[in-house]
Amino acid sequence: AAIETANHYTIDLDEGLLEEITQIVEYPTAFLGKFDAKYLQLPEVVLITSMREHQRYFYVRNQTGALEPHFVAVRNGNDQYLDNVRAGNEKVLVARLEDALFFVHEDKEKSIDDYVKKLEKVTFHAEIGTMTEKTRRVGEIARYLHELWQVNGTVDPSQVTITDAQIDRAAQIYKFDLVTGMVDEFSELQGIIGELYALEAGEDPAVAAAIREHYLPTGADGELPSTPLGRLM
Repeated sequence: AAIETANHYTIDLDEGLLEEITQIVEYPTAFLGKFDAKYLQLPEVVLITSMREHQRYFYVRNQTGALEPHFVAVRNGNDQYLDNVRAGNEKVLVARLEDALFFVHEDKEKSIDDYVKKLEKVTFHAEIGTMTEKTRRVGEIARYLHELWQVNGTVDPSQVTITDAQIDRAAQIYKFDLVTGMVDEFSELQGIIGELYALEAGEDPAVAAAIREHYLPTGADGELPSTPLGRLM
């Protein structure tokens, strides 16, 4: 709170992260670290995941809500030699962000259909085939359920009917990000990265959302899919 007030920042005190840090330190000393602003070109979810999930840092926003190239970390100890501790934490984070930047640039050199093609060589299950064969089965099941349930969209006030073309495209590409460099490095972002890449590639927003939402819910109390195609997938 002192760091937040002194710098006019907004720091999201994620309750889960706060509880975890509380349990693993005996003498907590919070400090502010920084990283190069060039990494802000990364998708926000990648930055937050790198800080929160991998390094147990709190991310920092400015008064407009935009991410700042700073983080708050907690040292188990007093404030002696804190500059050395800060430098070490910054070095570790920058190494991870540098990897992420590399993978984003490398991933964008290929098209979504290039990644879909690679799924032909990924085994889903030894006895029932590849990921490509799985996606084909999912497409057939989704079409059947669409016809059976007559699933209509409720994203906006007008009823938007899901089309067969949307179902087919979603089924074809909904697993493509599994073979990207970003998901290989940040496996917890599968689906999320797929949606981002799909939107950047000009895919139908409904199809892009379904890539992320087909994983939902991720737990008993987890978020449910909010779009018709996402629910169908």
